[in-house]
Amino acid sequence: MDITFELMKRGEIREASELAARAFEDYRYVTNFFPGPGESLKMLKAVLYRIGLTNFGRSHFLIARVDGKIVTLVMLNAPDYKEPSLFQYLLHGWLMVYRDVNFRRLNDYLAMAEAAEKPCHDYQKVGKDVWYLSSITVEPSLQGTGIGSKSLDYMEDYILQHGGREVVLLTNSEENMSWYKKHGYEVFHECEITYQGNTVGSWSMKKTLTPSLRQEPS
Repeated sequence: MDITFELMKRGEIREASELAARAFEDYRYVTNFFPGPGESLKMLKAVLYRIGLTNFGRSHFLIARVDGKIVTLVMLNAPDYKEPSLFQYLLHGWLMVYRDVNFRRLNDYLAMAEAAEKPCHDYQKVGKDVWYLSSITVEPSLQGTGIGSKSLDYMEDYILQHGGREVVLLTNSEENMSWYKKHGYEVFHECEITYQGNTVGSWSMKKTLTPSLRQEPS
């Protein structure tokens, strides 16, 4: 399988965000808030596209391609990342999301996501050269093929190339937590998140990065 890695271009935001939406469609944390048929996919497509538009040039978006098609997406925030203002989100069409998605449930979802991310962001404030892995997603049909591990390697090399020394992330999946542990990550904070009687775990993880012999990212 011929895989190439590169930075995402602005014109690829739609394709990449739809890939991420497919990957997270059945993620339990998401379906707790949007349990109806097709609800989670519809919400994710709308939200992730607007997040991509608003954060392009702020976050670092890394992609992998197979046969010209985007098959993985990594969204990274450097230590100097600044959250866009409400005006900037509105400027990039955020109100269009609320046109198609239940207002209350979306607000609850976003508030819970912000709370779940807090341990990672707090860790960034007291650490040095700490990057935040907002998400890493793999085309569902290619999960289990090793592409995710190669994308993680590429991401870690990219962070080192840009002066980073540590990365933090969160996951709400025990399966994903185990996968990250196999790649050298450790849990530094855990809690439970409950919404309307449905509870999921939330694990914040970290890894100190060291230079490797892998090929440097271009």
